[in-house]
Amino acid sequence: MTRIRLAGLSFALALLATTSARGDDAADARALIDKAIKAHGGAANLAKFKGGAVTFSGTFHGMGMKVPMTGTISTFGADRLKADIEVEADGQKFRVMQVLAGDKGWSMFGPDTKDMSKDELAAARHEQHAGWVASLTPLVGGAKGYTLAPTGEMLVNDKAALGVKVSAKGRRDVTLYFDKTTGLMTRFDQTVDDEGSGREVAQETYQSDYKDVQGTKQAHKFVVKRDGKLYLEGETSEVTLTETLDANLFVKP
Repeated sequence: MTRIRLAGLSFALALLATTSARGDDAADARALIDKAIKAHGGAANLAKFKGGAVTFSGTFHGMGMKVPMTGTISTFGADRLKADIEVEADGQKFRVMQVLAGDKGWSMFGPDTKDMSKDELAAARHEQHAGWVASLTPLVGGAKGYTLAPTGEMLVNDKAALGVKVSAKGRRDVTLYFDKTTGLMTRFDQTVDDEGSGREVAQETYQSDYKDVQGTKQAHKFVVKRDGKLYLEGETSEVTLTETLDANLFVKP
């Protein structure tokens, strides 16, 4: 009987230690997020801007190609996105568009428009969720619906960075990395569906060249890697943040 009681006590103490460690981990992750929110402009500024538009130029490196592109990407919240892009290939220019509007989505290449399939829609929703998390806006305050966990320290572009994994029910995890000194985001990782291979692959997005935009700090240079290979790189010429949703942006023509 004594051995059983001692075993039970040992189990209880182990459980308590585990629970305490998890609590400490959550507190550490929350502290990192709070530092990052402050570095990016503060809770009040981030909370009010739930959308925005980014005008950029860059180069696509996927599927063995190197294609110049320019465009504007507009987003709002976790499930609204419009990417309106002009690409140049073989001396010709093409307009490519992708729109996610809640539980619907569509894409356009040249004159052809089609609705997203169920799998395409799911992939788009996962990616937009990751972008929404990386904006830090949904993590202001209590980060309701999200679980935070520290991932430790690593080097990002030869500088020390601290990571936080963000989990939400029904969505793929997103890991955010912040400069250890400044608190600015230097990288965020997600899993995406690769169009070329049809596989789920790791995607890393590196951000730099932060500038002041409407009371917040926004990155103006980016590099995206998929499966460890260069996928997209470019820089932003204009960033505009918005407080309200312009529903007309996401209407199918």
